[in-house]
Amino acid sequence: MIKSINIPLASISKICITKPISEIAEIHIRSGRPAVCVCVSGEMFPCSEPFSAREIADVFSEICGYSVYSFENDIACGFVTINGGHRVGICGSCVYKNGKIETIRDISGLNIRIAHEVKGCAKGLFEMIFSDKPRSFLLGGKPMSGKTTVLRDLARELSKKYRVTVIDTRGEISATVKGTPSFDVGLNTDVLCGCEKTDGILMALRTLSPEIIICDEIGDDEKAIEQCAYCGTKIIASAHAENFRELSERPSTRAVLPYFDSAAIVKDRGVISEIHVMRG
Repeated sequence: MIKSINIPLASISKICITKPISEIAEIHIRSGRPAVCVCVSGEMFPCSEPFSAREIADVFSEICGYSVYSFENDIACGFVTINGGHRVGICGSCVYKNGKIETIRDISGLNIRIAHEVKGCAKGLFEMIFSDKPRSFLLGGKPMSGKTTVLRDLARELSKKYRVTVIDTRGEISATVKGTPSFDVGLNTDVLCGCEKTDGILMALRTLSPEIIICDEIGDDEKAIEQCAYCGTKIIASAHAENFRELSERPSTRAVLPYFDSAAIVKDRGVISEIHVMRG
């Protein structure tokens, strides 16, 4: 049943999945259709009777803790993170104000991305790249390849030797609930949740004295990454790319690549397929 994968939502009790959590990547819930389970392997199968529009509304209300208004900023970004670090993508009608999405109404679909904690998955990477000193490191991979899972375990390993700050914009790395991480991000790790990456990086540099800053899915953050380099703080981040060529050619990563000491590509289920050392 759905309880076996620890999703804290009573409103999706009609979903039935018998596979273990390690094999599940996403659950798509769409109005008028059965929910669909997407496995890590790519296999997809229906896992419920059709959801009505009313049931979708009930699920969305529970996701927001029955206080949709308090999640307006997250909703405008297209997702809400629930207990356990699971990110719920939102599909519906976008409402614009002053050229920006203000909210999403008439919710027609929800995509629950299952967060996985795999302790030890980054140990080899840590021993190969970070055992002697902290370094700046960029981790590329396609969606659902395991980038966030590797970053989470890397934070745990690094905090055994270094002062670490995690900028957890979407709450997926730490799954922090009321100030306490649900996942093990390490003994010597500070977590800043809900802030934009650039704001979080600059805040950490001013107040937390990190040796290493970790964040997920960098974009237009060149100035903040440059500031890290000037301050002597190393940064570890992830980016969407299937191979190193994409990392070096995509505009959003090409601009920041010179600030990183090394890069790697993660394939399915967190397996590292390429490592590139730019400087020692």
